[in-house]
Amino acid sequence: MMVLLLLGPQLTAAVAGSPADTGDNLPPARRVVLFEAYELAAALNAWDRIVGISTYAQDNDLLRRLLPNLKDIPAPGSGFVVNVEALLALHTDLVVTWSRKPEMLEFLRRHGITVLGVYPESIADLLQVLGQLGQVLDCEARAQGVAGLIKDNLTAVQRCRQQRRPSAPAPRVVWLWGKPTTISGNRGVVADLIRVAGGRNLGSHLDGLNCNISMEEMIALNPEVVFIWGSASYGPEDLYQDPKWQSISAIKCQRGFKLPRQSTWSPRVVDLAWLMTSHLYPGMVKEEEIAAALDSFYGALFGIPWPGEAR
Repeated sequence: MMVLLLLGPQLTAAVAGSPADTGDNLPPARRVVLFEAYELAAALNAWDRIVGISTYAQDNDLLRRLLPNLKDIPAPGSGFVVNVEALLALHTDLVVTWSRKPEMLEFLRRHGITVLGVYPESIADLLQVLGQLGQVLDCEARAQGVAGLIKDNLTAVQRCRQQRRPSAPAPRVVWLWGKPTTISGNRGVVADLIRVAGGRNLGSHLDGLNCNISMEEMIALNPEVVFIWGSASYGPEDLYQDPKWQSISAIKCQRGFKLPRQSTWSPRVVDLAWLMTSHLYPGMVKEEEIAAALDSFYGALFGIPWPGEAR
């Protein structure tokens, strides 16, 4: 068995940029393996062309709701580890994977596998990747419609905040990743989401997707709201009980929020935008309003109701 271990774009303004590896002008493919972007592909409903998925996709909560036969779809690896023999056995026309390691893409291409490498670093990038998937899955009109729904819903989040709290100062925000002192910088879908939700990203002076800072720097930043990545091994309670955090405004006011464990490379950025806005501006929008908006969004994209704030 041959195994490859892969080593480790305001809404209008936020909707600009380009993915790391575009794979422009790829023709439509009939046998596609998705190591990444499977939630975007789910909105395109082109499962007749998907012959393989990531091992992580097999446990994805959204795909489990959409595909009763999810466990029957072959999973020849992930964006980190690929079983090349199993992948070749699928006679795939195209593999969609992340592009942070160019050597990974070249390895697959040397084995005769056409690769679309993606790594969206903004909402604009995310929509561009959606358009590329529409091209290779031969459903470009559907991809344009999905992109329009995402943009319309993110605009609705902004409009709600601007109409109901037009003069409210933007709360000072940090988004924490796997370590409590790793915060989002000035790039990435998360940076755009903070702007859409009406927050002031205290990591905007840091050039990067995420950056490590010292506890002294965190205290100096003094965020009013702390968002925690949904897959982090800690939650707000851990920060509330940590003596090092006690001088920080968000901790003193208990305004730490662990967000749902879901991908930001997904149409579900709309969920996150609504939830983040509701945390930044408590009482501004009723829970039933958010539920109605997201029920409509999920129905149009996936044909199912919004499942609620999953953890």
